[in-house]
This record gives sequence, structure tokens and C-alpha cells, in this order.
Amino acid sequence: MQACVHRLSTPLSPRLSIVVPFLNEEAVLPLLWARIQSLPKATEWEFIFVSDGSTDRSVEIVSGWAAESHSVKLIELSRNFGHQAAISAGLTVATGEFVGVMDADLQDEPEVLLSMFEVAVKEGYDVVYAVRTRRRETKLKRFFYFTFYRLYLFLADSPVQIDSGDFCVMSRRAVRLLLNLPEKLRFVRGLRAWVGLPSKAFPISRPARAAGAPQYSLWNLTKLAFSGLTSFSTRPLRLGFVCGSVLCLGAVIGALIYGAIALFTDVHVAAPGFSTLVIILLFSNGLIFLYLGILGEYIGQMFMEVKARPPFIIERTINLEKHSELDERD
Repeated sequence: MQACVHRLSTPLSPRLSIVVPFLNEEAVLPLLWARIQSLPKATEWEFIFVSDGSTDRSVEIVSGWAAESHSVKLIELSRNFGHQAAISAGLTVATGEFVGVMDADLQDEPEVLLSMFEVAVKEGYDVVYAVRTRRRETKLKRFFYFTFYRLYLFLADSPVQIDSGDFCVMSRRAVRLLLNLPEKLRFVRGLRAWVGLPSKAFPISRPARAAGAPQYSLWNLTKLAFSGLTSFSTRPLRLGFVCGSVLCLGAVIGALIYGAIALFTDVHVAAPGFSTLVIILLFSNGLIFLYLGILGEYIGQMFMEVKARPPFIIERTINLEKHSELDERD
């Protein structure tokens, strides 16, 4: 289903490839391009814009840039596959010695990405990732972000880059390892930490969105959070054993207490134990449904993985040669 447009070849691989996934960002893309053009051209780079099923003028805008400059590439996915799939699509075609990942809304600033690139080159790190020391989000979102990363740190069986997003710069070695991982449901920041290559945190104060409305809803963030938690930890599966043990122990203790009261005291209560019974039933049933939900999340991920469908399908590209990774994935 792939149609390559303007098949233009580049004689040398760029020093830096920058992957920019976007979805309906026509309001902010001109601002992003103005910031990019104001950057000092200190290295050879390419920009790989990935449209994750955009329905506004975003693709038309990027296509215009690509017609003017061979350093601007466009990947248009056949539909909305999700932010993580769009990033993965960009990584498959990036040819740079280093690869940066940033969002199009200018919350990930291109000037900061170049600073991270300089750190990676000068200090020899395979991964330099941004850590948000301050967010200009609503209090509710900040609370959910804070809670997720602490829960993720507690549950994860592998290294965690806390308070980090997908905004980063990676070496060619790191990108190659990421692409070789077989997951179809990809949590890029988790996989980036899992490979365990030399990494460095780069503290940033994340600005507000420059224009337009956020395309990542609270529901999408919640799905991404569950995907991250279940992809890198089996500890939630042990919750059933722990809760079952606690409930059984509580039942034994309760039985002993009521037995002692019946045998050694003269205490008699009308409808004895009714409130206790109701509370225990509600609590235990709630735990059962909670655990069933956790099991369902794991089973759902296994269901999606075993079908082995490609994580994305490319509709067309501009200024890109055919790549073996594209042939395999679409």
C-alpha cells in the first residue's frame, strides 16, 4: 500500500535525523518550521515528519516543505495507528548517525534537541533523554503524570527513566537495537531504557503547547500508561496472590475472633456480623474485578502480539528511498 513520491536520493547519510510525529497540527506546524529555520546549521540533518492519520492541512504543509528541501521527508500512515507507532515508523527510515525524536507542538523545543545532540556526541552517550522538571499542564494532568511514573518505577522489572518522555537523541546503535525488538505494541521510552545502553538525563522545563489543541486525550494517555506498566512488569500479576492471601488471613482471624466471642463471652448482637459481611463482600468483589481487569490487560496485549500484525501501514512517502525496514513492516 506504499506509494513513494519524489524518489530523491541523498548521496551521504546525515549526521542527525529528527523524527517528528504529528496528527492534525496545521496550527502549530508553521511555527515549528520558523523555529527550525532559525536554528544554526551546525551539522547535516534531515527531518522525518510522520503523519499519524492527519485529516487537516498538515500533510499539505509538510509536502510543501519537502518540495523545497530534500532534507525534509514525509511518511504518511494509512490511518491513525497511535503516537508510538508513528515514532517507530520514523525510526525505520532514519539514516542519521544520531536520531532525535520530538513532538510537533513545540513542547519539545528544537533548540533543546540540538543541545542534547551535542551532549551525546561530545560525551559519548548512546541515549540523551529529556527529563521534565516542570510542566505547564493542568493540575490533573500533572498529578496523573507524577503518579504514573512513581508507580512505573515501583513496578518495573527493568530500568526506568523517570519523568522522561519520547523527547530524546539516540545513537545509531540504540536505534538499531530498538528496531530489532519484536514487539508490535511499542512503548518507546520503556524500550529505550530496557536496552540498557549508556544514557544521560537532560533536565528541561517543558513549555506549553505553542498553538492548536492537544491531540493526546486523557483516555489515550491512560491507555499508554497501562501499556507501559504491563509491558515491563509482571508484578501486577502477583496482586491476586497477595490480595487472596490477605483476605484468607483476614477470614481466619475474623473466624477466630467470632469463635472466641461466642465461646467465652455473653455478647449477643441483633443480626450479628451483617455490616462486617457486607463490607467484606464489597471489598473482596472489588478486588476480584480489579484483578480480572489486570489479567485482561495482559491477555489483551498477548492477543495483539500473537496476531503479528504490523504496527503501522505506510500509505506514501516523499523524498525517501525504499528501505528494507519499510518493506518488512508494511
